[in-house]
Amino acid sequence: VFKHGGTVDKFIGDCVMALFGAPAPQADHAARAIRVAQDMLRFLESANAGWKDEYGVEIQLAIGINTGDAVVGNVGSEKRMEYTAIGDVVNVAARLESIARPQQILISRATADAAGDAFERLPVGEREVPGRAERVELFEVPW
Repeated sequence: VFKHGGTVDKFIGDCVMALFGAPAPQADHAARAIRVAQDMLRFLESANAGWKDEYGVEIQLAIGINTGDAVVGNVGSEKRMEYTAIGDVVNVAARLESIARPQQILISRATADAAGDAFERLPVGEREVPGRAERVELFEVPW
């Protein structure tokens, strides 16, 4: 995440929430997020071989990326405050991660549009996303 200019927002169980385009704007924020996802899966592909031999385990990731406006800043109260992003765009990204298969990168139409033609993308179709009335058009990004 840091290599591509992102911000690690938080760890949620075994999930990492990362932001691009905040706190400083990045015109290519969507492309950066996709590059990170591809790098992570490529790294795991090579690292898993050693981990399987040494520890008997393999790690798999499911990745969801969404693009849009969010409220970003210090959120909370006087007793507990943290820098984070909140809003529908964050919720949709979390839902995409939850429906992605292991070793799959799912992106929304918004992310595909923002990234432009820099990445191959395969149409997945529209999916219902929990907590949202409108369906979301999804794409898979090969890595």
